Amino acid sequence: MKAKANNFQAMRELGFYQQAAIAATLLERMLPNYQLFAEVTQSGDAALPRHILTLVWEWLTVKKAKINFDKLSEELELITPQISDFDIFGVYPAVDCATALDMMLSGIAQQDAGEFVNVAKISQATVARLIEHDSIDDDITTEAELKKIVREHPLMQYEMDCLAELIALVSPIKQFGRDERQLLQHWVAEQGLTNLGMELNSSEAQ
Repeated sequence: MKAKANNFQAMRELGFYQQAAIAATLLERMLPNYQLFAEVTQSGDAALPRHILTLVWEWLTVKKAKINFDKLSEELELITPQISDFDIFGVYPAVDCATALDMMLSGIAQQDAGEFVNVAKISQATVARLIEHDSIDDDITTEAELKKIVREHPLMQYEMDCLAELIALVSPIKQFGRDERQLLQHWVAEQGLTNLGMELNSSEAQ
């Protein structure tokens, strides 16, 4: 798990807006998890998280943007699914996405970059949960074995590589404007996959 800790530490050493940019980019990769769940279950609101994340990018790139993040957080809470109401695995990534987006809003409102690191942690936790879910029928006898499977799984390796690549991409950027936003959203489109390995619709990253 050392690589994970190093990633999180490297992210913490960046500036406030750099950490925010990484969190927003990671959320682009998590957003389809909520949208797919909302469409499949005909619940929640597939459009609202996209709208909120678009406003997050506006805050990041237009310094005088006036956005009521507390109100957005209240709206987000109303469309966050209750896990006990659903018996499909997809509810977990959907809740993780909504929770991470709420942490993003909290980080902005409270000027707390620690919340942006939490977004990265939730993204990895979502991946770990999927790997554990897929491994449930395997002959695993100890928690240590399961942790090893999660750590070495290609999807987890990919998630950690993506975060490391994002940190390297954002590190030299001192100010975020339209060009930097396009650079990061183009990076998401280039990856072509969500954090759970689903193909991204070419229009996902707005």
